[in-house]
Amino acid sequence: MTTLLGARASQTFGSFRQRDFSLVWVSANIAMVGRQMEVIAILWLVLELTGNAVLVGLAGAAPLSLAFLSVFAGAVVDRLPRRRLLAVMQFIAAALGFLLMLLMLLDALQVWMIFVIIIGGGAFRTFELPVTNALLIDTVARDRLTNAVAMLSFGQNLTQFIGPVLGGLLFTPLTPGGLFGLIGALYAVGGVLALMVRTRNTTIGNTTPRQIIIGVAAGLRHVWQRKELFMSLLIAAMYNVTGFPFSTALMPIFTKDVLHAGPEVLGLLNGAMGAGAVIGALAVAGFGSAIGPGSHRQGRWLVWAVNGGWHASMILFAIATLTLPGLLPFIAVLLILLAVKALTGIGRSVSLVLVMTLLMGNSDPEYRGRMGGMRVLAIQAHFPASALNGWMVTQIGAPLTALYLGIGGSVAVFLCLLSRRLREA
Repeated sequence: MTTLLGARASQTFGSFRQRDFSLVWVSANIAMVGRQMEVIAILWLVLELTGNAVLVGLAGAAPLSLAFLSVFAGAVVDRLPRRRLLAVMQFIAAALGFLLMLLMLLDALQVWMIFVIIIGGGAFRTFELPVTNALLIDTVARDRLTNAVAMLSFGQNLTQFIGPVLGGLLFTPLTPGGLFGLIGALYAVGGVLALMVRTRNTTIGNTTPRQIIIGVAAGLRHVWQRKELFMSLLIAAMYNVTGFPFSTALMPIFTKDVLHAGPEVLGLLNGAMGAGAVIGALAVAGFGSAIGPGSHRQGRWLVWAVNGGWHASMILFAIATLTLPGLLPFIAVLLILLAVKALTGIGRSVSLVLVMTLLMGNSDPEYRGRMGGMRVLAIQAHFPASALNGWMVTQIGAPLTALYLGIGGSVAVFLCLLSRRLREA
């Protein structure tokens, strides 16, 4: 039994035997802890300052408002030294964190400034996901691809447990200004670690506007010609319309207006999703060969992960908040909701890994940066959807908004199985 467990652990964590993989992993996830703390701080700060559900929804999505630039960012990532590019992105994020801290300390921060800063940061972060994924995959062999992506997801999901809980617990004692300073420091450490990576790009070329546009056009043709790539991106866009706003724009509203609680409970709810996502990532890392490139099951697994995790949990969460608060004590209701959010996390983790392995495993190596950029482009749907979610909350409340989006999203994703190329991917 011990030998079997050791072999399984070696399979699950095997990518960490590569020095550069470990450095990229730590760099990305230290910064991600800061990112998750930042989400809690920004959302609660906007809610306290305005009390406006639409503005809270927009604040949750504002970092992604320029995600359409990622299609160009991916082409740049395929042409510049990736480790330096990742470091620059982390240092810029650190500077913005320190700027928010300074404005808070000077008592000069206004709501419009928050939006300007997080939108500006989002413009630079359009490079972050493409460069992180491309650089990470550069460090491992193709047969370790699913494991590497799963372990990146494991780390990011672990931070989604640690970051929100820390953000919620530290918001009051550190004050928002102190919390933003800590976030900036975490980004800076991530940038230093990125500079220590030795792996070089497999392709580096010119970055003239003409070459970038040519590269973007080639990437779009590549996606269109391989319909499994197109359908994967379409599904990613769908759960960015439904699932992600549920976990960002709607959670502060559920917490304050439905549960009548504070930022600590918001941190616990988002942390529970992170805990579930860790479980999902470890499961994929350990058994990824069954659903990895060439398994001919990835498309079907993706549909079930999105609907079983994202949409089913949205429906359950909505029903629970509509029925349980008047029947059970608060702590019992909270425990049930934490369990539902853990289910959300499992579906989130598995779906993100499958989208990335479908994109990276079914495309040519020279398109890795652009595939990462296309993946971020799908996230663009999150921005208008969060605003829509906020508006729906003002009309019908958070529980019914989550219920209707969960049902509608589930039907739409199941229809994607009509694509033969997706079913056989």
